[in-house]
Amino acid sequence: MSTPAMRSGIRIAVLGLHLAAFLLLARGYEDSVSVIYASEGFYFMPNDDKWLLALVTAAVLSIITPIRSDRASTLYYHLVLCLVLIPMLVLFHAEDLPGSYIAQVAAGYALCIAMRPMLRFTPPRWLRMSPQGLRRTFLVMTLLYIAAIVLMGGVRYLNFDLSRVYDLRADAASNLPSVFDYVSPLIGKVVVPTALVLSIMHRQYITAIVFACCSVLIFGLTAHKAPLFYPLLVLGVYAASSRKQLALLFGLGVVVALALSLADFWLARHVDDEAFGWTGKLVMRRVFFLPAQLNFMYYDFFSRNEWVWFSNSKLTLGLLDYPYDISTTHLIGREYFDSESMGANTGWFGSGYMQAGFAGVLLYAVVIAAVFRYVDECARQSGAQAMMTAAVVVPVFALLTSSDLLTAFFTHGLYLNLLILACLVNKEPLHACRTSHQRPSPLRYPRFRQAVPQPRGAGI
Repeated sequence: MSTPAMRSGIRIAVLGLHLAAFLLLARGYEDSVSVIYASEGFYFMPNDDKWLLALVTAAVLSIITPIRSDRASTLYYHLVLCLVLIPMLVLFHAEDLPGSYIAQVAAGYALCIAMRPMLRFTPPRWLRMSPQGLRRTFLVMTLLYIAAIVLMGGVRYLNFDLSRVYDLRADAASNLPSVFDYVSPLIGKVVVPTALVLSIMHRQYITAIVFACCSVLIFGLTAHKAPLFYPLLVLGVYAASSRKQLALLFGLGVVVALALSLADFWLARHVDDEAFGWTGKLVMRRVFFLPAQLNFMYYDFFSRNEWVWFSNSKLTLGLLDYPYDISTTHLIGREYFDSESMGANTGWFGSGYMQAGFAGVLLYAVVIAAVFRYVDECARQSGAQAMMTAAVVVPVFALLTSSDLLTAFFTHGLYLNLLILACLVNKEPLHACRTSHQRPSPLRYPRFRQAVPQPRGAGI
């Protein structure tokens, strides 16, 4: 049992790591990101009056963020804080961006935290399947998916070079029927990651290797980079969630990743070698600053134009007229990147504001809190928190950083993840032995009664 003094110490340490992340991001943005990627909209026009406000806001958001290690949602809240909110606060200062939007997203985040304990959800009991049955089903689905791509000539676009994915992606997609636009996310973001973590959990290492290889092969056949990194993401989350002080470990991991990115940028400037610069580009620019920048772009556009009011979703049954000539992702690509073909995806804060302004941000906060509470309840009932946390992290990551709520649910497969969790909620913990090889009971098999050794004095 942790004492109040220990919890206070952990809270202070986590706060220190979050502030360190803020300072590392600020330094990296000024010295590298705004210099190298200025043509992509990352400019440095700081407002010094906003520096202290941004730092204090980061500290307040850190203090209200849960740090309990016995809840799956703890990791998800820290994902929001470290990957979205803190980078947005850095841009708020470094690019002199609107404080009104910062106030709205901070309020939405606080509401999401406050609503989680108020909601009550019980996973449906009628959805049940053994982990072994799920692994076998997912293996068949994955192999059939890969075989279908190969049979339709997808081998022509097989590529494992990260630098060529954008050259081949359109051709690889056009080679497949439109139904693969829905099947591919389910396989890559739900089926393979979930099966991988189930295999590791039950020590089926050969099966885990097979799923990892399938993930790499899906990357090679579809020219989408994400499946290449999903196994690393789910395994990292599973390993971290299996240990105590999850918030501390996650914060430390973020600080280390940012420090390595800064070092990589420094080496790229001072060493004539093309091998340097990739880590900074993928981590600091792509993971941290791009989602934050897109949130502000969505706010900038939709604060001056019509909100969508969910008219881009089939849930409104076509009763509302969509106000634009192209999808919102390509609309932002056209307006801010001069490329109508670019799909500028955004997460919770940008897409929520796009739908209904500040009310949309708050509505999404409540729904996301409900999702977090559901996962927490499944983890509590199953006794397998690490597995539950890792199994849902891929669509949750998309929801928080690069997808509208409805798209995350129905296209990226979050609904399927939640159903899978319900299947795995049993009376016995998931890590329990599959069978207990006991002798048959003489009461259940009376004709074998004489064959079963009786206790001494049983007939007396």
